[in-house]
Amino acid sequence: MDGVHPQHNSTCASAWIEKGKIKTIKSNTGRSRININGVYNAESQEILIHESQTINAETTIAFLKEIEEYYQNKTRVIIIVDNARYYKNKKVTEYLETSIIEFWFLPPYSPNLNLIERLWKLLRKKIINNKYYESFKKFRTSVLSFFENANRYKEEIASFIGQKMQLFEA
Repeated sequence: MDGVHPQHNSTCASAWIEKGKIKTIKSNTGRSRININGVYNAESQEILIHESQTINAETTIAFLKEIEEYYQNKTRVIIIVDNARYYKNKKVTEYLETSIIEFWFLPPYSPNLNLIERLWKLLRKKIINNKYYESFKKFRTSVLSFFENANRYKEEIASFIGQKMQLFEA
């Protein structure tokens, strides 16, 4: 589980430009962004996201409730998270005491261990990098449609995230 904050602006990743030519890249002003908290199930490849104005304790708890509803037939759900303040917040900790969800925290400064970071990288590759969106509405629609149509990218997601990981029983 992790939060991501795609910003509505052009992000240049790579381009082939003829030597000596000038390439103009359109850009937007401002800092409009989407705040998404997401969870990736490594076993089933299911992706759940929660968009909100900001990611904080309240929106995290709202997302946890959605996760509980999604996995209502389970007695225990383990979610691996980083050390973001909104995951370690007192309200979230209190909520988890009576939840089927249990947080396992990654070591500090180890985003390479969080599988969902690879999903965010694929999102940037497919939707954000080297693309210009005239309006924030079009940008937001495109980002959210990536998740709505994740089945279309299922093989690429599996390849990007990796299939040769060790899953464990807790």
